[in-house]
Formats: sequence, C-alpha cells, structure tokens
Amino acid sequence: MKNKKGSCHNRNKKSAAHNNPQLVVDRFTKLPDDLLLNILDRLNTPDAVRTCLLSKRTIHLRHMLSRFQISVDSFVPDCGYATLKDTIPMNAAVADATDSILNFRRQDIPLRHLSVCFYLKYYDCLTIGKAVARAMATNNLLDSVEFIILPEKKPEHYSTYDLRHNGKQLMRFFGACTDAFAGLTRLYLRNLKLGETDIPNIIATCKLLEYLRLSFCETEDSVLQLQVEHPRLVELDIYHASLELVELNYLPNLKHLDFSLWVCPHEPLSFGNVPLLSSLSLTNVAMRYQEVIRLSHFLANVPNISDLYLNFGSEKIWVQPECPKLLAPVLRNLQVLNLDELPEECDISWTCFFLEAAPSLKEMRVTVWDHWCGMQTDKVEREEQGYSEKANVEWESSAPDGFRHYNLTKLTIYGFQPNDNFLGYIRHIMEAAVNLEDVSLYDRKVLECCEDLDLKIKVAPSWYPQTIEEEELLRKQITEGLVMASPHVIHFRS
Repeated sequence: MKNKKGSCHNRNKKSAAHNNPQLVVDRFTKLPDDLLLNILDRLNTPDAVRTCLLSKRTIHLRHMLSRFQISVDSFVPDCGYATLKDTIPMNAAVADATDSILNFRRQDIPLRHLSVCFYLKYYDCLTIGKAVARAMATNNLLDSVEFIILPEKKPEHYSTYDLRHNGKQLMRFFGACTDAFAGLTRLYLRNLKLGETDIPNIIATCKLLEYLRLSFCETEDSVLQLQVEHPRLVELDIYHASLELVELNYLPNLKHLDFSLWVCPHEPLSFGNVPLLSSLSLTNVAMRYQEVIRLSHFLANVPNISDLYLNFGSEKIWVQPECPKLLAPVLRNLQVLNLDELPEECDISWTCFFLEAAPSLKEMRVTVWDHWCGMQTDKVEREEQGYSEKANVEWESSAPDGFRHYNLTKLTIYGFQPNDNFLGYIRHIMEAAVNLEDVSLYDRKVLECCEDLDLKIKVAPSWYPQTIEEEELLRKQITEGLVMASPHVIHFRS
C-alpha cells in the first residue's frame, strides 16, 4: 500500500509541475550555479540567455556562459520559416546579440567555444568580426572558434554576378577583420567566386584552422587550380568546386577529406604531403567526358586510408576495378568501405575487387538505389548535359581459387532485392569471408523528397521479404551448399 501511495504521490507531483510552469522554474533555479551553467551551456546562446532571464536568481548567469553559439536560425519569425526579406532583421539580431553578449560577459570566466552562423551582409559581418576579435584577445582558453557564413539564396538561384558580388563582400569582410579570421579553428564558406589568391590567403591567415568547408566556391575563369597548404588543418570538405585540379601540397595533419562533384575530365585531386590522411569521401555523378579513376594511381601517395566512402549518385560507376597486385599497396590499411548509391540495374559483383585487394577490411556497406528525385530522367536532357549510360561494369576475379578473407566481419546492404544479382553476391562474400559475423539486409531507402515523383517515372516494386517464412527461405537459398556459412548471421532489418 505504501508503494501505491508513493507512486500516486509522484504522479500528482508530475501533474502539478505540468500544470504549473512556475513550479518547474522554481525547481530549476534552486540548482547550484555550476549545475545550472552546465545545463545552459548545452543550449544555443539566445535560448540560454532567455532562460537566465526567467528569474532574478539566474539572471547573473547570462554573463558566465563558457560556450557561445548563435545562429540566424535562432531568430526565425514566429511563422516558423524565413523569407529573403526576413534575413535582414535576422542577421542584424545575430550581430547585435553577438556584440552585446560578448562585450558584457565576465572576463574571469573562460570562454571555451564560440560559434556564429550569419549571412554575408557587410556591416553585420563587421560587427560580428570586431566582437569576436575582442573576445579572442581577452580569452586565451578558446578551444573552438567557428564562422558559418551563409548565402541568402539557394545555390541554383545565384548568377555569376551574385557569386562575384559575394566574393567581394567576403574579401572586404576578411580584410577588415583579419584578427578574427586568424583565431578561427573552423570555417564554412558558400556560394562565392573569388580571385586567384583569395582562398590561399584566407587559409594562410587562419593560422589555427582545423576544419574548412568550401561549398559552391569558384575562382575566376582563368584560374583552374587550387593549391592548399596548412600546417594544422585536420578536415577539408570541398563540395561542387569548378576547378580542374585541387593540389593538396602540404597538409601534414589532414585526417579527413570529403570531395564532391568535380567537373574536370581527369582525377580531381593531387596528393602531396598528407601522411595522416586516413578517411576519404568521394562523391560524383560521372559524365561522358570524365575518365574512370584508377585507385592504384589516384591513391598512390596515400597508403594509410582506413575509411573509404564512394558515392556514385545512382549514375555511372566511375572507379575502375583493378587486380589485387595493383591495389593492395594503397588499400592494405582499409578497414571500412562504404559504396553508396549504386545504380539498381547494374550487377554489383564488381565491388568484390575491393575485398580481394584489402586484406584488413572489417566492414563493408553497399547501397543500391536509384534516387529518382535527384536524377535527370529526361532522355533529351541527359544527352545534352552529357550523362553516361549506366552499363554493367566488366570485372573478372584475379584472386586464386579458394580465395579467403579473414578480417571481414560485417556486410550491410541497403536496397536488397531477392534476385540473382544480390543472392549470388552475398553467397560469394559469405564463401570468401570465413569470419563473417553479420549480414544485415535492408529494403530500399525511402525519403520524403521521393514521395511526389513524376507519374511518368516507373519505379519497380520492391520484393523485399515481408514474412518470417520468406526470410527463412532466402536464408536457405543463400547458404545452401556453403560449408562454412551459417544462415544465422543473415538478418533482415526494418
């Protein structure tokens, strides 16, 4: 009876708290300052300040926050979305809040993290840059300082004039606030057309930079190459750069590289001094004029890749299957392989060349998916824009009879269908990988963006198993005749 009474009492207390917000506030404000600050530092800064203003007991804490994180998203209008006109007051609010909060915070409290996300409007940028520079000068314990500089429009709405205007605005801001840029550890830039030396100058000035993302950033038409050098940069992310070549000349601390959507016909990257590069992500929709990439040549100077992600955009396969003797020197340390958005109608057996050339491979993930709403489907447009035909990749195993792989423990397939393409592929992997512990099979991806497809697009129905009986039958089909393979490692995931 006591337990029931206690349970009833607790429920009544929760109900009372729910119906009386002031009770929640009172309980919150009774916590000690160090615990309150720990909670407040997990919020974005405008929300943290608003929370402090709820009570006289906590109002002083707004000047003691050790993490400063503010974004234009914090000032979205009450309707829940922002129009182009709304960006002006939103950006001004970010600038005012940054200036006010950083100027009035207590200087004896260390500032550990500082992140500002804003639009490229010069006078707002100037206010933000000056406030951040002052904060850097008075706080020597900053672990992370981040600028996320956003475009006002979507990428497809920008003209060459707009991109060039953005580039001039950025360089004007950069020239006026070099002290702020010099202390950045993370920088995000989007939708810019810059001069020949602008990007190298920004990188050189940001002496503490550890992460750099360039998205839809171009150089003037006469400049086809970008040379990147930085002693501290750890992560580099380049998306849709209209460049012939990006030369990674000197990046001794670079560990992760993400490079997406290149326009050049040949290999888009040149690897110089990148001794620590271990994680590489490449995404491209290959056009007719683009050559396939031979990884044995492309990665010749980066033999320490342990995590490799390749995305084919549901289009042509742009890597060339190669024999193990050529590939083993560059893939000998590979442990995780992710092959994403392979076209559905193509045979996937070619991917086994990675298994034969990467003896340390532990996990392999394959996604077979025609992402229709992201693809060009009109035949005339495909021809005019230079899309390739999605033909099967020719490949024959170079491994000796009875080839065995001893380190692969997990195989994951998204877009699994119970046909010969998949069943034969899984049988081959299970026969070769003698220590395989898990085969996880998923149906095709389903995204909200694909719900309203053009009715002219005929998407083949999925035959992914729906019942336990169908799953058991497929397990038997896959493992029948395989001496070392157990059906119990095969899992159908929802």
